[in-house]
Amino acid sequence: MTARIARWSLLLLTVFLLAVWLPRAKDLLFEYRFGKTDLFYSPVLERFVYKELLGEGHQFVYRDQDGQDYGREAFEALIPFIYYKNMELWGKLPLELAGQRFDKAAIQGERLVLQLDPDELPDHRPRIQLFPLLEANPGRARLRFPEDIMRPGERLGFIGSDANRLDPELTRSFSEAMTEAGFRFPVRTTFGRVSILKPFDAGYFLVDDDGRLFHLKRVDSEPVVTPVPLPEGLVVRHVKVTENKRGEFLGLLLARDGRLFLLGQEDYALTPLPLPDYDPDRMALKILFNPLNRTAIYSDRTDVFAVAMDRDFRPIDRYQREMAMARPRLVDRTWDALLPFSLTLQDPNSRYLALDLRLHGPSALVGLLLALLPAYWLLRRRGLHGLAPIPSLLFVAVTGFYGLIALLLFPPERNLQPQRATHRTAGAPPLGSVVDGGH
Repeated sequence: MTARIARWSLLLLTVFLLAVWLPRAKDLLFEYRFGKTDLFYSPVLERFVYKELLGEGHQFVYRDQDGQDYGREAFEALIPFIYYKNMELWGKLPLELAGQRFDKAAIQGERLVLQLDPDELPDHRPRIQLFPLLEANPGRARLRFPEDIMRPGERLGFIGSDANRLDPELTRSFSEAMTEAGFRFPVRTTFGRVSILKPFDAGYFLVDDDGRLFHLKRVDSEPVVTPVPLPEGLVVRHVKVTENKRGEFLGLLLARDGRLFLLGQEDYALTPLPLPDYDPDRMALKILFNPLNRTAIYSDRTDVFAVAMDRDFRPIDRYQREMAMARPRLVDRTWDALLPFSLTLQDPNSRYLALDLRLHGPSALVGLLLALLPAYWLLRRRGLHGLAPIPSLLFVAVTGFYGLIALLLFPPERNLQPQRATHRTAGAPPLGSVVDGGH
């Protein structure tokens, strides 16, 4: 019995490993050549245009939403705010669009890109709760990291990096400043951008135990705490802080119900973004700013969506299309027909390990039938008859070629017992009889 349990454990482990590694080997052998669709809103055509990478040799196609093809240079001229440096080289600046003129300085002053990827969300990535709170007024040209680190929790602790000990004075002063501003400990969540490669430091946004949002900065070594007003019923899920030279928006605020807002820099005003079908857990988002429009582009592994807006974020056009990378290749269809499922240990939208089972659908019946034939032949060669092969055949019927390979590696024991004779050979003495020696 122990040997049988050990064998079946090895069979299941083999199937698990094959279901994880064979699909990865297939991806290495048959590299995916299709890229994501780059979608833009053209202020020249006043419609959407896109480029896609198709097949071998870095072959790009440049089209508008009506299917009209363009050469590369003509395509770039349709989105001149994106390729303004090429426009300058080609002598096409200043631009004249919508009855206005835009020179290089005007374009640069309005350009901004805000991004939010699923793996940035707090519940999609691990984060050690240690944050350097930079001095917002460093008195020098560049920001620099402090000699202490902030540890939010039951209070706002600060740990000195030299002695690796809690700094009681900083901890007391900052915790008291938070309490006086109305913050209720403990700290639920902390949001900020840990970098000195930014034009200024906006500090951190912290959510208290009541779900309220507060803005914390260090200015001249003193705490500056400001409550952030939120609409009734809005629960903060994430704040993407992106300090930038434009100075209009501090970043993006994502609500628990999936609504997305631009967070104003001066008064923390929230500007709602009209993003139909947007799912922050699986869609990467970009918001492109230019002197005439704002365009939100968001996509998963299948479809890309876009909303073009005016300067006041009112929608003026929308578009959706299936990306070339979503169309299955012949090798993918063949693979799905031969194997019943695959396993992945990593969610592409998260930085955590996650076991994900992907069933290949009805087409996998072909592979299951093909795997059962050699499995039955193998079991017969091992001497299994009657009901004995049924457990192994059911195993292969569920796992397909994964189970067949496992069965080849760990076959059942041979049945060495001969079949019981039904007739006695003529003239042969019965078993156990004594042959008469003639005495």
